[in-house]
Amino acid sequence: MKFTAILGASARRRAVSLIEGVLYLVIALAVIVGGIVFFQQSQLSNRVTDTARAAVGISSQLRALYANQNVFGDNVDLTAAAVKSGAVPSNFIGGEAGESIVHPFNGGSLTISGIGRGFVMSYAGISPAACQRIATIDETGAGPMGIGIAGVTIGVAGEFDIMDGPILTAPVTPEAVAEACAQVTEMAVYYSTSTGGDFDDMMAGFTGPDLGSADRDNPWSYPFPNQSAFEACGFSPSRSDRFAIWKQCQGQWSLDQYGQHGENWYVVCNGTKPTASSFPGDHPDKVSFLAKARGAWDDCYQAMFYRPPPPA
Repeated sequence: MKFTAILGASARRRAVSLIEGVLYLVIALAVIVGGIVFFQQSQLSNRVTDTARAAVGISSQLRALYANQNVFGDNVDLTAAAVKSGAVPSNFIGGEAGESIVHPFNGGSLTISGIGRGFVMSYAGISPAACQRIATIDETGAGPMGIGIAGVTIGVAGEFDIMDGPILTAPVTPEAVAEACAQVTEMAVYYSTSTGGDFDDMMAGFTGPDLGSADRDNPWSYPFPNQSAFEACGFSPSRSDRFAIWKQCQGQWSLDQYGQHGENWYVVCNGTKPTASSFPGDHPDKVSFLAKARGAWDDCYQAMFYRPPPPA
């Protein structure tokens, strides 16, 4: 009986030791897995921080560089210019000539393009996890990537054109970002000239012929006169003796507003009568804008039938 009791106690001790061993192994595996996950999250956090800090610095430096010009060009590559100006951190500079920019996610590239009164920073090869952390923008145009951000386009490289403007405009919520970032391979962040979040009163893609004059009320930079023909000359009079004076007034109005005496009507009045296709893209006031532009064109065209004689 004594021998049997000793064997039973020994078996129980071995069983406890086996359970303890398995438990230790489970704890060790949990610690290892937790450490790996923590390390990966820490790496992601560091890369996100570095990318965001670089974006803030680059955008600030570009605004300073182009402060006197007020525009960044029309779909102009500004990547090399940003590198040469010293705006790009050294660990983000790549390429054989040292004039390209790389980011820490998947060895992807960063390109900067000027689009009128704004510029775009496009991240190729960005990861979904990184995208979700850095693409949010509040209603003032501020986010992890800086301030003065009008919007962001998140999608598959080659399937969107940055000149079409941002698909998601400020504010860009975490919910919208989570859905958009699921299949992301490229992210384009749109910055305004100043620190406002509306492209400094200019909309992406609507750069127009005069990049410096586009604003919120005239995103296509249509050459509206400073004063309408009606404001300058009033209605067409019924009396023939006054009609000649009225037509002379309109002719002078055309010269004053457009300053192209001697040119044909097509040049002075900015081509043929505007249509919806004259103003690409979507805009909440596009219909009223078109009506205003057509009215201005009608005034110009009518005024061009009478031009005042050239100065003596």
